[in-house]
Amino acid sequence: MAHRTVAGRPLRHSPALADIARDDHPFVAIQKSAQVGVSELLINRALHAADIGWGDRGNVIIFLPTQTQMDDVSQARIDPALQDNPYMRSRLQPEPPVRKGADNKRLKHFGLGYIHLRGADSRRQIASIPADLVILDEFDQMGDDVLDLARKRLSSSRRGRLIVASTPRIPETGINALMLQSDQRRYFLPCPGCRLEQDLRWPENVDLEQARVVCRACRAPMDVLANGRWIAQAPGNEAIHGYYLNRLYSPWAKIAEMTEASRATTPFAVQEFQNSDLGETFVPPGGGISVDVIDRCRREYALGDYAGQPCDMGIDVGLRYHVVIRQRLTDGERGENAKVPRRLWFAGDVAYGELDDLVRRFNARSIVIDAHPELYAAGEFVKRHSPRAWLAQYDRQLPGHDRSRGQNGEPNRYHINRTQALDEMFQQFKDEAVELPRDNARALGGRSKHGLGDYYRQLIVPKRTLEPDGNGNLRARWVDAGRDDHYAHAELYAMLAGAIYSTFGFTSIWRI
Repeated sequence: MAHRTVAGRPLRHSPALADIARDDHPFVAIQKSAQVGVSELLINRALHAADIGWGDRGNVIIFLPTQTQMDDVSQARIDPALQDNPYMRSRLQPEPPVRKGADNKRLKHFGLGYIHLRGADSRRQIASIPADLVILDEFDQMGDDVLDLARKRLSSSRRGRLIVASTPRIPETGINALMLQSDQRRYFLPCPGCRLEQDLRWPENVDLEQARVVCRACRAPMDVLANGRWIAQAPGNEAIHGYYLNRLYSPWAKIAEMTEASRATTPFAVQEFQNSDLGETFVPPGGGISVDVIDRCRREYALGDYAGQPCDMGIDVGLRYHVVIRQRLTDGERGENAKVPRRLWFAGDVAYGELDDLVRRFNARSIVIDAHPELYAAGEFVKRHSPRAWLAQYDRQLPGHDRSRGQNGEPNRYHINRTQALDEMFQQFKDEAVELPRDNARALGGRSKHGLGDYYRQLIVPKRTLEPDGNGNLRARWVDAGRDDHYAHAELYAMLAGAIYSTFGFTSIWRI
């Protein structure tokens, strides 16, 4: 802040942003709306850390979702910052004109340290650089493993710091998941009239007619550049310092435009207002399931109670094979009016060579396995277990699902309408038409984090949104925000495996 200039004028952050900049906690998360100055703050923090040799090295990595985005930001924002005043130019190593320009697009030698500018779309870009400060900007557009890989870059630092910032999209994932684990700080400003301290919220702090930010009590105009204070809403969660900032705190906020956006009625426009203007998560009605919904499916039984009953098996393919096995309904249980929940007997990830043993152990009568990315291996598995095994493909656009028997040695194929199938599968959880073992349900899938195993954490990832297609028409889509959701798809395949000999409970269309 002492040296940065923009177009020859000093750069000044708002007091709220300046406080975030001064926070040297090892892990900072910022849930924000768009255009509140956080990206500029992150650039400033990176320059400062490199300049002073933070952590005795000053090695900094800034990540954006893709390398193309990062290259554009490097040229459009970071290079001008480095050349805008004499001090900044003097800290470049070596100083121009010995080196032309502001260094290359992806590496800046500044002050005592280096700034690496990388896209999170390449694991190789992440895995090779030791760092003292790592910044993840627009985190919600990055893959599920980026956070863990970024933290590993700090393992050799004496004062490693991680700053994660993003406009949120959907609840309990991405930046919102980090905020929920943090101390959840909100910025309280004093009213210049009645002196009431308050955090700015929509619409309580907005005079819609005057298009200005006001006190929620006396309606006096608020000074968004006044000195306030961050107050933690969950003060016991010290592992992460979390900051929430919406556009009402920005002196450049166009309240009239925000007011117009707030009157949107289409789900997509409402979602954009909530995410970009307010920095809040949003899911259209029926847009996913929560931990509470999954918990309501827990029943009084244990996985060890399995006694050889016929089962249905769903397999999703990632780095390993994620398997869900549920008890098969008998003909009587599939009756016209019967609604018998299907009990889960196995949920785990295994190597390819272990699949055949699971088929035998759990008496799998019907199996659906993901065709991609291991098409050859999955196809060979299906042919070994034909006629009860099917190769799943999300390639059907019409309503319903279509099955075809393999001819001339080809595997059986299950052509699935992805959106409809996910709708059907998650509705089963909402209807409590599936069962989980009460005592260890939350540990299913292993690798527990914050009390939840992979099974729970991956089931809550997919969210149903409405997005415009190429013609501007809104279409329903299930999105994963780049995070692992293998168990959700394994559950979907197990559901479809159980429906092969019955259309009970589904609106699917069958053809053999």
